[in-house]
Amino acid sequence: MSKSARSLSNKQLYEELQESIKQEKLYWVRNDAKLRAVVDAKSYDEFRDRVAAAHLRPLSKADKNERKPSSWNKAAKLE
Repeated sequence: MSKSARSLSNKQLYEELQESIKQEKLYWVRNDAKLRAVVDAKSYDEFRDRVAAAHLRPLSKADKNERKPSSWNKAAKLE
């Protein structure tokens, strides 16, 4: 095996490992959300929504402050 082929396969292995780690973390986040929602959810729709949104995090103050004001009416802004 040439050095470049070995390097490429190492890179592919690394990327595959990173993807597997990411998937594993997502699995456990969703599993924890399922365990919490099973007790608290009033309906299946609420349960499903909680599990689907388990990976989302609230916006921080810094995220809110970075928002740029936008004009919805571009024509009025040009005048």
